[in-house]
Amino acid sequence: MLRVGRHFRLDKNKIIVGRNEVENKLLTAGKMRGDYFFELPDIVGPTTILQGPKTKSAIETAAKLTAYYSDAEALEVKVNFGREALNKSIVVAVPEKAEVDKLRVG
Repeated sequence: MLRVGRHFRLDKNKIIVGRNEVENKLLTAGKMRGDYFFELPDIVGPTTILQGPKTKSAIETAAKLTAYYSDAEALEVKVNFGREALNKSIVVAVPEKAEVDKLRVG
């Protein structure tokens, strides 16, 4: 998974955001049992994987990163997520570049 996607750290969490359709499929296929995955329901965008503790902050951050790298034009975006299915959702504000850059690894 180290060569796939954009990598971010938030405390004890690792967040991986796909860059294209091929990476999105690789992330979904390589997702471990306890991982959450995130996607936008009606907008072209990445698949995001959240590894580590599923805190409110970690879920919100993973959703924001998913929104940031999507084709969303709105300031707030609905992001679906879950372990086995995208059966939960959260509405998040699309973050600024500076907020994203602070979390990015390498």
